[in-house]
Amino acid sequence: MLKYAAYIFLSIFAYTGVYSQTYNFKNFNVAEGLEQSDVTTLSQAKNGSLLYGTNGGGIGIYDGYDFSSFKKKSGLSQNEVFSLDVENNGDIWVATKEGITLLNKEVNRVKKIYHQTTSFYWVYVNKNTNETWFGSAQGIYKYNADRDSVEFYNSGNELLNKSFINCIYTDAENRLWIGTKSTGVFVVDSDKKVINYSTANGISNNYVKTIIEAKKGEILVGTIDGINLIKNNEVSKIELPKEEGSHLTFTSSVKYKNQLVFGALNNQLYFIDIKTLKPTWISPSNGFKYQKVWAIFTDKEENLWLGTRGQGLVKFEPIFTYFSTQNKLISNYINSVYESVNKQLFVGTNGGYNVINKNGSVESFQNLKELGFTNVYHFNEYHKELYIGTNNGLFLCRENKTTPVPFADPAIKEENIFSSFVFKNNFYVGGKMGLYILKNDSLHTVSNFPKEFIYDIKEYKGHLYLACNKGIYRFNGKGVVFYSKEQGIDCAKARCLRIDTKNNLWIGTNEGAYLFNGKTFKKLEEKDGLTSENIYLMEIDGKGNLWIGTNKGLDKVSIESIYQKWNNPTNKLKIRIYSKNEGFDGVECNLNAVFRSKDNQLYFGTINGLYQYHLKNDVVNIQPPKVVIKNIKLNFEDVDWKNYTDEVDEEKNIPLKLELKHNNNNLIFEFVGVSLTNPSHVQYQYKLEGLDENWLPLTKDRKAVYTAIPHGNYVFKIRAKNSDEIWSSQDETFTFSILPPWYKTNLFYILAILTVLTTGYLIVVVRTRNLKKTQVILTTKVEERTKELREEKEKVESINSTLAEQKKVIEVANKNITDSINYAKKIQDAILPRSTKLNELNDSVAILYLPKDVVSGDFYWFEKIGNKYIFATADCTGHGVPGAFMSMIGVNNLNQIIVENKITSPDKILKELNIAVKKVLKQDDEDSESRDGMDISISCFDLDNKVISYAGAFRPLIYIRNNELFEIKASRNPIGGSAPIDFDYELHQFEYQKDDVFYMFSDGFPDQFGGSKGKKFMNKQLKEVFMKIYTLPPLKQRELLKDELEKWRGNNEQIDDVLVMCVKI
Repeated sequence: MLKYAAYIFLSIFAYTGVYSQTYNFKNFNVAEGLEQSDVTTLSQAKNGSLLYGTNGGGIGIYDGYDFSSFKKKSGLSQNEVFSLDVENNGDIWVATKEGITLLNKEVNRVKKIYHQTTSFYWVYVNKNTNETWFGSAQGIYKYNADRDSVEFYNSGNELLNKSFINCIYTDAENRLWIGTKSTGVFVVDSDKKVINYSTANGISNNYVKTIIEAKKGEILVGTIDGINLIKNNEVSKIELPKEEGSHLTFTSSVKYKNQLVFGALNNQLYFIDIKTLKPTWISPSNGFKYQKVWAIFTDKEENLWLGTRGQGLVKFEPIFTYFSTQNKLISNYINSVYESVNKQLFVGTNGGYNVINKNGSVESFQNLKELGFTNVYHFNEYHKELYIGTNNGLFLCRENKTTPVPFADPAIKEENIFSSFVFKNNFYVGGKMGLYILKNDSLHTVSNFPKEFIYDIKEYKGHLYLACNKGIYRFNGKGVVFYSKEQGIDCAKARCLRIDTKNNLWIGTNEGAYLFNGKTFKKLEEKDGLTSENIYLMEIDGKGNLWIGTNKGLDKVSIESIYQKWNNPTNKLKIRIYSKNEGFDGVECNLNAVFRSKDNQLYFGTINGLYQYHLKNDVVNIQPPKVVIKNIKLNFEDVDWKNYTDEVDEEKNIPLKLELKHNNNNLIFEFVGVSLTNPSHVQYQYKLEGLDENWLPLTKDRKAVYTAIPHGNYVFKIRAKNSDEIWSSQDETFTFSILPPWYKTNLFYILAILTVLTTGYLIVVVRTRNLKKTQVILTTKVEERTKELREEKEKVESINSTLAEQKKVIEVANKNITDSINYAKKIQDAILPRSTKLNELNDSVAILYLPKDVVSGDFYWFEKIGNKYIFATADCTGHGVPGAFMSMIGVNNLNQIIVENKITSPDKILKELNIAVKKVLKQDDEDSESRDGMDISISCFDLDNKVISYAGAFRPLIYIRNNELFEIKASRNPIGGSAPIDFDYELHQFEYQKDDVFYMFSDGFPDQFGGSKGKKFMNKQLKEVFMKIYTLPPLKQRELLKDELEKWRGNNEQIDDVLVMCVKI
């Protein structure tokens, strides 16, 4: 087997040193919001927030987004915090120089202060027994719940009672372990028997700072001079490297996965395997730059946190490690990576290449100008020999020499080699100027392949596929096939190729990822969830995930979820994003700089170093986020809620039983879903019950704004999910009421009714009295008026004669108008598709068309173009004659766009229709006042590929498959009216299946008033009707829909045109 590390030419300067990879640590300091850079102790609040004590800044709280604090001015006994721990109920004990403070679980209120004149240096809560212990400068104290007091604990051992206590711990047998400042370690069993371990019986130093249990019965003791193991009452030492004369001072420890982690004051972090007790460590050469670790903690999501002296708060991020110039790489700009058969890692850069050996040593091969190249783009093995693709051709490493592989064509002087592949035992090489084949130790140009820039080569179904600068090619050694837009792939550059476990070819391009099954292409893009469509590398891991490297980081996508989404558009991709927040600081990936080793290790080359992905450290975060409503604003301002309600939740600082006046109806809810693993990817859903019918769409915004809330009773609900799709276990809720204005209260209605009745009664009494008085007067005048009436009668009869003549004139005019409208109906009927066209579809299409007036503002349209059927249903502005005018504009333009111009893609049809309508109505003029337009849905059935394409302007598409209803939303812009003239309508495509039933409809049916309560029919009820009838033939469905509408409408007037189209596959 060749040893590639020995490949060296006399003109190459090489040096070797032992270096290891760099680990990721995320540092939080004062600039990020930390209260102080000295972090003395760590714990976690009930709501999931990280708690930390400082050396003068009080207690800090971090919820994944914001830092806040609780200090002496808020009630803390002292700002210098030595230790803190949390009870099972969430209450927080804090040990300070001036006593003990007990805080509530929300860290915003002091419950009590104990021993304000005594200094306490440690607090420990036994989570199994809920006992709370305290360490002081003079012995141990314990909390007595019955007396609500912190009392001195008499151990019966005089030495222990007087000792300065540094730490307290209970083991699996519930024995109490105490570390002291000068008297070693004490253990107290359940019978109060005390054993002391000190330098006299093997402890390396009597100054003990931390104690932790590995396996049952194995206690590790961290001192200022090393770590000791106490097992079976015997003391031994954990051997660790140290400089002669120095001390290994350990300050803290914690269990982390299957290891114990120890913090120290010597610029290193120590890991001890729980099973073997074998130690490993991270030092500055691995990226650990924190000189003094004071505290160490593992949260409920298994994140490791460090508190340091002067360097703030630190989070360990172990998913990625990386190599850079600090690890003796030649350059951070990584062009290629390759692992040889003997486990050596080759790294190509812009200044040469490195070899990383299994023991961590790094060899550098640079100053290669004498060989004619500087940049290394590619590595591959052929016949057990290593070939290197460079900026100046292909090089071969053979017999300890690096030599160029000449070109058979002497005209080729320089060539960039980016790819190679062994096909039918021939070695093909891809370059900037075309394809080459290795014959007789020289590169021969493959003349029947175009002069294309070749980025990647793979074999698929017996052919070579080549990702090139202009797209994708297929080559079988003789003929060449180019795949273009006509075949379903539309991209400027194809860069990378991979084959998945289902034998499908994946193609990474500058415009998204394509899947090719040998016949058709399907596209994966940003709207599906990708962070970017500008793809530079791809790889498939051993877990069935597709890794996509872009200019914005890495996306890991479950391939199975991609297929599920393509089969059902309502399904979502299972995708995880890796960027700086996840430790992938390189972010911008380089062209095909990726390698998957035989043991499933993944390496990624970036502009900022080489990154290795550690699958075992990338575990699913099963801890749901804890949702907390942090604040509620009234009328866009923070307020003192005590001025608005008698009850306020002191724990959460939010109002209870809140009733607001009708003009105090603008609320902003601020919230957070605490998930410390990846807080930037937490997503939220909320709704206001009483106002919102459904949950609002997912968002990363941490506030909900509701303005002009009507009077009524409401419940605000908020839930969250973490980056691994784990939802919060329960919704956080807030209940409140908006009172009606005085003129809408029941009291006002009662008073108004009484006032009306009283007023009516008084009016009747007064009028009766007046009538009696005037009755006499009227009687005397009757006769006089009788004479006058006779004269008036004669005048009226003359007027009636005139009116009769005018009536005849009006009737003639009305008949002319009616005849005109009826003729308009004939014109409208003529431009609509004829029923004979429907008959061609063998009763698989039915249309319910019920105009409100003689002519209609709704219209339907369909046509066959080639082997595609295109259907449309539209609802124009208004109904009757105005709507009919708009419908004629719509039909005329659809004929021109589809029939004449042969445009069949629904999104493009809508865009052209929008432009046409706006131009016809001159809505593109700045002074235009026309806002007329139409809402429309268009579907195209491609019979060749069994694919339906849909786009809509405010009108959705509903389809039912296998007794399940799906709704595809339309774009939120109309045709004409307020729509921008260059608006792009969203296209939806998916395969249809036998027995699928599709519905398109206007808003006339769901908006019809009727039923027992005179309410609208609504979309929800219409969907339920569809579910009941979809298995029937479309013509029968039309009858049932008409019956349902008439039954619902009853005696109510039809309010709008009604149009429903049903298409059954």
